[in-house]
Amino acid sequence: MDTIKNRIKISLKLLPDVYIFIAIVFIKLISLNIVLKVLNQSTIYSIIGILGSAFLFASFLCLFKFRVRIIAFYIIDLIISLVILTDVVYNRYFLDVTSAALIKQAGLVGEVKDSVNALFKPWDLLYFIDFIVVAVLYKKIKDKIVEDELKLARRFTSFALFIIFAFTFNYQSVKALEKRQPGILKTMYDKKYIVSNIGSINFHIFDLYSYITRNVLKIKDIDEIEAENTLNWFEEKNSNRALKYFGQYKGKNLIVVQLEAFQGFVLNRKLNGVEITPNLNKLAKNSLVFENYYYQTAWGGTSDAEFLSNVSLLPAREGSVYYQYAGNLYDSLAKELKGQGYFTSVMHANRPGFWNRTNMYKALGFDDYESEQNFNIDEIQGMGLSDKSFFIQAVEKMKGFNNPFYSFLITLSSHFPYKDYQNKIADIMDVGEFEGDTVGDYLKAVKYTDVAIGTFIEELKKSGLWDNSIVVFYGDHAAIPYEKKNKLAKLLYGKNDLSTFEWVTNQKVVMMIHFPDEKIKGVDKSTAGQMDLYPTLANLYGLEPKYMLGRDLLNNNEGFILTRDGNFADNNYVYLKAEDKLVEIKSGKEVDKSKHQDLFERYKTYTDKSNKMIEYDLLNYKTDDEK
Repeated sequence: MDTIKNRIKISLKLLPDVYIFIAIVFIKLISLNIVLKVLNQSTIYSIIGILGSAFLFASFLCLFKFRVRIIAFYIIDLIISLVILTDVVYNRYFLDVTSAALIKQAGLVGEVKDSVNALFKPWDLLYFIDFIVVAVLYKKIKDKIVEDELKLARRFTSFALFIIFAFTFNYQSVKALEKRQPGILKTMYDKKYIVSNIGSINFHIFDLYSYITRNVLKIKDIDEIEAENTLNWFEEKNSNRALKYFGQYKGKNLIVVQLEAFQGFVLNRKLNGVEITPNLNKLAKNSLVFENYYYQTAWGGTSDAEFLSNVSLLPAREGSVYYQYAGNLYDSLAKELKGQGYFTSVMHANRPGFWNRTNMYKALGFDDYESEQNFNIDEIQGMGLSDKSFFIQAVEKMKGFNNPFYSFLITLSSHFPYKDYQNKIADIMDVGEFEGDTVGDYLKAVKYTDVAIGTFIEELKKSGLWDNSIVVFYGDHAAIPYEKKNKLAKLLYGKNDLSTFEWVTNQKVVMMIHFPDEKIKGVDKSTAGQMDLYPTLANLYGLEPKYMLGRDLLNNNEGFILTRDGNFADNNYVYLKAEDKLVEIKSGKEVDKSKHQDLFERYKTYTDKSNKMIEYDLLNYKTDDEK
């Protein structure tokens, strides 16, 4: 027994570089929790979990002799540092951490490098400063360590001990999390909360395992009864169809414009006495406007908005539907309209492979995809072809389409970080105190796109398409990063910060529908979201799809939206996931959650049914079953 104790003592004593590694990893992971602002959610078990992940990687270092170990030290430290840096930069815009599912989207970084550059901060390099410190220490201790180099048996003993420590710490941390939030590591529905409780590295290990089992090994565990129940739930939900306006606009063209980063607060707002969106404001007077229309996008950004609006299912719980599930069978607006003889087209002046659009648009049933290569790039604004030129060329293309048609247009000029690279919109409006800030740059970009919208409407009128088409304008996702919420507070309320309630209830986007006869117009105040667009248009065009998650806004005003970050709302209440509070929208006061469990059950049901429909490709399942 004394021999074993002595061996353990010696094994642990002669590995100072490994302890330095543990200390470095621990400090970095704790600092990440501080940057992510999740320390308030952390417990003693989060510290244990972080130590567990540090010991796990340190255990493998124990197996090598020092000269090899120091190389492994640098490699593992570099990988962990890059993972942390990625989480930090990603969080600045999306308020979340990355996941394995986003690996497929890594190629998109080149397309949005300006956005990434705007989010990267010089002090982020501090995550790599330890490389210099370690290099200095290495010179001082290398001779001593080499002289007292452990033999293989003792190195293996150290490895075994570190593995035991790692397993014990991680087990306790994960067990505590599962006790507080049962099933969270299976669903991964709140990534930052997981990180706050077991540490970033442990989260990424679980996430990678989940991704591999779901997407690489193609492990599926849904049984026939569960699949049938899910399909039946959708069919029953969409069976009670109201007749008001049903098919009233069948045969009319449909033009849907998805506006890049167009949040609702820009509508009918003036800055220094000047309207930000005068053309949309004018159009709103003769359109049906949805005042409380929330974006529901997640990790797929713009592509999620397209998916929500054309399919009426939630975005993927991880990554992007457009990348992970482009091979699925979908019930979509384009397919339904094609069944009525419509020609269907998408127009977006960006690279065709971006967001895997070429493949996904085929899955959604579009006949034609007009991408960057189909436009004359004669005027650049922001990330690519200016919205003004895009709209003018789009109308020319639509004039040549067979009637009736459905055209889905996606704008580009108001894309984050809203920089005026071509120096075309510097003087488009006076943004006062917001000059030089993200908010000021955004308002100028929005102003530019609104001018382009005015041109678009005039071109449609001149072509004769305006009077024979329903035209929809809606925003796709958030515009202002969370780290700039103090500036947003200044703009909206003239104060220095936003409460969580104010932040969440301002995550709305512009949404209006203009009808060719202008018989339907006004302001709808019910809580709505992007998943409601397809059901609403389906009713207007006499379509009867069965697998929509949303509701027809013209025949159902009860209101309900939900998002992947855990928030949800109806006409009266909003749930703030970050604070675990249910708040009355009218008063802003917290209410007793236990009296509104129906809302929580609805959220759970909607996410569950949408997940199963996408992840198990249930429409293909149904088709195969019928065969």
